[in-house]
Amino acid sequence: MGIADRLKDLKTKAVDATAERSDKIHEAVEKVATTADARTGGKYHDKIQQAGAKAGSLVDGLAASGQPEAGAAGSASAEPSASAEPSASAEPAPPAEPVADVPADAAAPPPIDA
Repeated sequence: MGIADRLKDLKTKAVDATAERSDKIHEAVEKVATTADARTGGKYHDKIQQAGAKAGSLVDGLAASGQPEAGAAGSASAEPSASAEPSASAEPAPPAEPVADVPADAAAPPPIDA
């Protein structure tokens, strides 16, 4: 198996995982946006909302590409799987790492010149 085949396989797995967990990803994006907005005192509210919307549409796009074609799978089999609980064999997500306290006025490091 060549590297191109491995990369295609990894992409397929990533798209499938995104499609299966899109609700949880949307919740995480919303939580991150809320936390970032609170920590910046609302100073970057519009930019945070734009980034959250962009992330949400990216997840929706990946989830849509991971879904089987409507005509190929049939509507009867697609409906129950969307509302079903994940199987017991599915790996649980790793715990979220805590966010370090960063002052809102902290400066970004200078860019690195090549």
